[in-house]
Amino acid sequence: MNKKAIKKILAFVKLLKAPAKMMPYIIALVIGIIRRITDNDDAVLVDLKEQGFVCRKSEQIVGGCGSPAVAVCSNGSVAVAFACTRVKENTLVSSICLMRSSDPKQIASAGKRYVVTTPLQIGNVTLTQTPQGLLLGWRTRSNAYLHYPSRLEGSVLNTFKANNTAAATLLSAEERQGGIHYALIPDNGEEIKEIYEAPALFSQSAAVLSGGEILWLGVKDGKALAYRTQNVCKGFALVGTVPEIETGRTYSHAGVVKLKNGRVLAVLCSSGELFASYSDDMGVRWTVPKPLDIKGTAPSLSVREDGVVSLSFVESDKKFAIRSSINKDGESEWCKVRLLVSSVGDNSRRPYTVSVGDSFFTTSRIRFCGEKESSILYTLWKPLKEDYDPVLEAQLAKESKKKKRGRKKKDAIQ
Repeated sequence: MNKKAIKKILAFVKLLKAPAKMMPYIIALVIGIIRRITDNDDAVLVDLKEQGFVCRKSEQIVGGCGSPAVAVCSNGSVAVAFACTRVKENTLVSSICLMRSSDPKQIASAGKRYVVTTPLQIGNVTLTQTPQGLLLGWRTRSNAYLHYPSRLEGSVLNTFKANNTAAATLLSAEERQGGIHYALIPDNGEEIKEIYEAPALFSQSAAVLSGGEILWLGVKDGKALAYRTQNVCKGFALVGTVPEIETGRTYSHAGVVKLKNGRVLAVLCSSGELFASYSDDMGVRWTVPKPLDIKGTAPSLSVREDGVVSLSFVESDKKFAIRSSINKDGESEWCKVRLLVSSVGDNSRRPYTVSVGDSFFTTSRIRFCGEKESSILYTLWKPLKEDYDPVLEAQLAKESKKKKRGRKKKDAIQ
């Protein structure tokens, strides 16, 4: 689509008789469509069941929210945790909000519970259901990174900044610099009793192994390290290291999941490319990572009851969309990359996926239209059947070959 065509579309939008307050949303929608067309984004959409917001900017959450994580609880309900910026005692604070719902499609109406609050910036939230309760992980950074809500009056903004600085000085010098943490949220609803220092940066869920042990794959100094524990509160022990792809190449993200056959699969990100590695001894030894021929960051893995594995990620070259790929058992070939979340804003980040029944449930951060504060989006979806059904896959392949033979025969006659 050339510039002339784009100008015509925008001119048409201006002629629409819509309320003035709706114009930014309409224009943003058109821009999103133009982006997809001009970027040759022809990825097929997954079988989308429902999409909606978990949380958006409000009077309570003035600075928006981000870094979502999701887990299926021991009672079958869905829990979503995310970082949000809100006002507390005339100070802008960062909190981790936890919401639970027996129906994932009703998560937006669930009550909010703030389980962690700090004057520092919170990010990289993770959530895993373990035999001991919900394992919550997060990272804190200096309050210099804290996002201040847009369109604040100067006097209000200065008051917040002064109060935030004062609140941060109450922390130790080490705490003010930020760190990587984890805690256990008991299933009985009790508050967090103690916060622990994490040994590495974890960006996705841990894997609960057959014996109840918890395997967590993190990144530290560019290396992918495997940690294991039987009791979350007593800490994690380093048990293995994923081999380097090649000398000098580092990892930035790592996700891990236990396959239906008990094998452990890890997907790692290095320089915007995704790689897969396997372990047959609960994370002690790993195969040399092999490229998936997929460009992306922030990989998230999930396994459905039938063994189908979902990989969701942000495609490096198309930052306003989140993609997915399916593997029938975690060890076969990965299927075609599909479109999972499409945004009109250049701000889709951090997909986090779990399986719910025969579907998948993905949370992600998004800036809706022209908003400066981000929101949390949920997407309930199924993979396309031809991506994991071997019978249908064979049938489609047979039909495709038949069509090719027909075209060749027709060309020969002509």
